[in-house]
Amino acid sequence: MSKLSRRTILRAGSTALLLPTLEANAVVGIGAVAPTPPKRLAFLTMGFGVNGPGWFPSKEEVGSNYQLPPLLGSFADLKSDISIIQNLTNRHINGPHDGTTNFLTCVNTKKVAGRFTNSISCDQLAANVLGQDTRYRSMAVGSRIRGSDGHGAALGYASWDHNGKPVGVYRQMNALYAALFGTGDTKKQLLDRIKRKKSSLDLLMGDAKRLQHQISSDDRDRVDEYFTSIRNIEGRLSKAQDWADTPFPKATVKKPTERMTGSQELAMAFDLMHIALQSDSTRVLTYMLPSRGILKELVGGKINPHRMSHRANTAVDPTQPHQIRDKALADQVARFVRKLKETKEVDGSSLLDHCLIAYGSGLRQGHNKNNGPMLLAGHGGGGIKQGRNVVYEANKTPVSNLWLSMLRHVGVQQNKFADSKGILTEIGFS
Repeated sequence: MSKLSRRTILRAGSTALLLPTLEANAVVGIGAVAPTPPKRLAFLTMGFGVNGPGWFPSKEEVGSNYQLPPLLGSFADLKSDISIIQNLTNRHINGPHDGTTNFLTCVNTKKVAGRFTNSISCDQLAANVLGQDTRYRSMAVGSRIRGSDGHGAALGYASWDHNGKPVGVYRQMNALYAALFGTGDTKKQLLDRIKRKKSSLDLLMGDAKRLQHQISSDDRDRVDEYFTSIRNIEGRLSKAQDWADTPFPKATVKKPTERMTGSQELAMAFDLMHIALQSDSTRVLTYMLPSRGILKELVGGKINPHRMSHRANTAVDPTQPHQIRDKALADQVARFVRKLKETKEVDGSSLLDHCLIAYGSGLRQGHNKNNGPMLLAGHGGGGIKQGRNVVYEANKTPVSNLWLSMLRHVGVQQNKFADSKGILTEIGFS
């Protein structure tokens, strides 16, 4: 029996999601070993932090012998697959209302007076390595209402390219659904659509080049940013063209409505992201979790996420809006992690065995920038020490240490990331 490449199976379209059950990939020959599944990363960010008293385990219960806090109770059956990391800090958060703008870049976006500057985010560095053989280098999913969900009032982006420009985000579930399963176009229709978009970009590029000779140096910088955006879109269109012969996987969930919100939106986003990893459509995911819809659904319209964040430092009380929101988000993340664990790979391992999922925020309750919440799930292909409450010394360990650790673990050749000081060896990284 000859071995089937993953790309060959993807060309089979509707069989893409059946990959783990295909005998040709599980048994190459007598005594042969099934191919090692690829590593994947997911970065899940929440706005406005969490309620500290109910979210963090006791700092006295270090190691594996700790009690899960009330707001993370949904992870009880997954305790051996997760760790909670305390006292990670992003010291370059300029203010609590910047949201997740530099959560994955960890740079000072205001280091140049009067000008916003950012750098490449860790998910995009990972995409440079993990995204070479997938339909999408990475997939960034976001909140439709941006700022009011706590992801940055002006921008609402967590993923940034090598020029520090925002990466395109799927802000509606039907758009993410179409990206995963296609729009039903024939190959010719798809290529024609790509050609039209490229032609439009050529016209825009020509106009920008002509304008560049007639403007000041400051404005020229803005036009250069415009060039960068166009080139990024061109790159995505070129990749779409390369994959035009590869059918999309068969849809296994119902198409979402255009303005889905609340718990339905969260559940759908995680279902689609699970499929994205399972079908190997991408190996890098970033999700800016919504809050406003959840609050409106569960506690009514009496409080918005920003007001909620100023009332967060309270004793454990399941009737408090912030704790209701925190638990609702944690429940959905736990459900996602559980689905990854239940999904089998070619070699009989689980999808979770080859994933690393970071779930957290740069903020704690009341806009506190120290000890941002962080939960790390998955086993990353091996070597990770899970099932622990890890407590670092306060204000000594940048969150960029975690990002660097994760990058190196999946094969990104990098010795430093942003303001990192080292690797989190206590968790098994090297």
